[in-house]
Amino acid sequence: MTNLNKVSLVKCTNYSKEDIRKAVDKTFSFFGGINNVVKKGQKVLLKPNFLKESSPRKCIITHPVVIETVAEMVLEAGATPIIGDSPAFGAVTKIASRIGLDKFAEKHGIEIIELDKPRKVSINCGGRDFSLTVSGKALDVDAIINLPKLKVHVQVLFTAGVKNLYGCVSGKQKIWRHLQSKNNLEWYTDMLIANYQLVKPVFTIVDGVMAMEEKGPTGGIPRDVSLLVGGIDVIAVDRVVAEVLSVNNPENVPILRAAKRLGIGEQDLSKIEIAGESLPSVKVHDFILPELTPIGFNFIRVVKSTIKHLWLKTVGKPRLQV
Repeated sequence: MTNLNKVSLVKCTNYSKEDIRKAVDKTFSFFGGINNVVKKGQKVLLKPNFLKESSPRKCIITHPVVIETVAEMVLEAGATPIIGDSPAFGAVTKIASRIGLDKFAEKHGIEIIELDKPRKVSINCGGRDFSLTVSGKALDVDAIINLPKLKVHVQVLFTAGVKNLYGCVSGKQKIWRHLQSKNNLEWYTDMLIANYQLVKPVFTIVDGVMAMEEKGPTGGIPRDVSLLVGGIDVIAVDRVVAEVLSVNNPENVPILRAAKRLGIGEQDLSKIEIAGESLPSVKVHDFILPELTPIGFNFIRVVKSTIKHLWLKTVGKPRLQV
């Protein structure tokens, strides 16, 4: 087996700077260290889940300590980290400010960017041609490190590696793609796989120290999972995440079904090398998963969502103490 077919499972029970550093260090060590993931002189986009302004305690967004730790390690490798996302609601700079990430970025000279400047690109994925519009800023960096938050999702069961990369689609175009799907889940999830292939991160670390269960991506409840999941192949990472959440049949995960249809990534657990903790030891047998709802949005919902996004982008909420 190669590093491509490897997924790491590293226990971490809290968000203290020291413990997260140890856990992230250990995660990268299974893949030859951070210097084997990024190279000196590269511009590296760190892509967290910044869905909207929120306290990290609600488990809606990637915890800032995880982002800060990876950013520090990228700097130590001689590369230049950039923190960026295109939130569904609000502005990335306001989200960063609310959780104190702006102070860290200013101290270390790290840019925090909105993934705007949409660019239309054609890609062949699994023998099919897709025409996608993503942020030119995401395409112009040398490497992407994907930093999703582990959450349930009422439309695709859970959001981890693949779904987080949808944040590379600029602004409200994400909502319009829901409208474009016309409630065709297969169309939507195939598009997510093609989007992943287009921006293709060099590494993914799923923040599952505290996850969200029951009803996500915003209305669920925090759940202690005490885990970082890492890997190169995002499909393999999501497959292992499904197993951690006791979704033993990947056919029950719409994104994994799409990956199988398109022949992208590895899902056979016998071909995925697990590093760190054993898979049975970290499985959460009573994790509460959501009932799935239709993927499409009606026009009224799109308009309301757009108004909310613009309001949060211009007004926002006060800074939180993390």
